[in-house]
Amino acid sequence: MLSTEYEEKLDRLWNSYFYPGTTTLKNKLGIYDYEELKEKEAEVSFEKLVELYMEPIKGKFDKEHLKAIHKYIFGDIYDWAGEYRYVEMRKETGFTECHLIDEYLTGELEMMNEEIKSVTNEYSLASFLATYYAQLMAIHPFREGNGRSSREFLREFVAEKSKNFPCGPLELDWSKFDGEVMLNNIQFSLFFRGAIEHEFQKALVPADPEIQIKM
Repeated sequence: MLSTEYEEKLDRLWNSYFYPGTTTLKNKLGIYDYEELKEKEAEVSFEKLVELYMEPIKGKFDKEHLKAIHKYIFGDIYDWAGEYRYVEMRKETGFTECHLIDEYLTGELEMMNEEIKSVTNEYSLASFLATYYAQLMAIHPFREGNGRSSREFLREFVAEKSKNFPCGPLELDWSKFDGEVMLNNIQFSLFFRGAIEHEFQKALVPADPEIQIKM
């Protein structure tokens, strides 16, 4: 059973992300209205993702690479962009505890970079991506924007790693995903990946040669 003092500490940490008396995250834009912030965040993050599509962030596909992507997407909005969350979070299931985020994320991305060497075709790539997308969602390293930063991270990963595939080069077209299927199945996908794998199979498409040249 948690002590009152510890519960108060958790409450302080949780509330430190918000403007007092609101459910609006503190932001660089000085927006206090929740819906207005959501709209502006969606607008800015979309523009950043378009920029990253044309000019991806170079990196080793490790934790620093993922953090750099998150910071690029959300850095104009939040001071903590690119930094791990310091509060515990859950939706249908709990996410990785704060003090384990760095260890778990480092380990998963090391395995991801090693196991991609065994991927030989689009089917195995879809299965591989379903596994690691689910892992990234389960770790949930950031306070906000985990889905968008993880999807961009995997898009850049596929674009780079598939260049030498027999079936490549490929890219992930996230517009081909069924958002409802992903949302309803992601919590179970670590154990039952069929639905998520199918979505990745739909989204793996031949790369745009013009984009490949720029990358």
